[in-house]
Amino acid sequence: MITEQDIEQAEARVTEMRERGTRLAMANREETADAIRLEVGRLTELRDAKERQDHALKARKTAERPHLPELKKLNAELSDSAETVDRARQEAAQALGKLIAAVRGHNDSIGAVHARLAALGLPLADESVDCYETGHGSAGVLRASGTVLAPIPADTLTLYVVSQVMAAEFGPKYPQRGYRTPGSTA
Repeated sequence: MITEQDIEQAEARVTEMRERGTRLAMANREETADAIRLEVGRLTELRDAKERQDHALKARKTAERPHLPELKKLNAELSDSAETVDRARQEAAQALGKLIAAVRGHNDSIGAVHARLAALGLPLADESVDCYETGHGSAGVLRASGTVLAPIPADTLTLYVVSQVMAAEFGPKYPQRGYRTPGSTA
């Protein structure tokens, strides 16, 4: 969109070029005259384009006038639907935040149980048995009643959940990532 400020800036360039041309009147007359003509030509083109733009805007307003009630209704519908999308986005962000909080809480529980099993001297394996039903292993991994548990990377699980939704909604373009939740067989 061409603004009045654009026109004013072009006029200022023409004035500056003319002043520079006056100062350099004796040297490079042809180049100075060419530069002034070029800036004047640009200014003229800009004014013409602004005039066409203003005419088109006026014609558009005239064409829209009989449809203003309908256009207002359409804008209201779009505003409502945009608000619905924004509320859903906020709810999804809150849900993902709850997921991350739950994962962190779960990881804290795994860490506490791991520390307690270590304090009790119950390793996952020793020289006699290569894997007990309950015990602590390395890197925060533990086994409780035969179920292996490890800290869950919250970012990975969050991306996995999002990829599940994307795959369900948009098909094979968004394949699910292979993440298994603790205790799952899939």
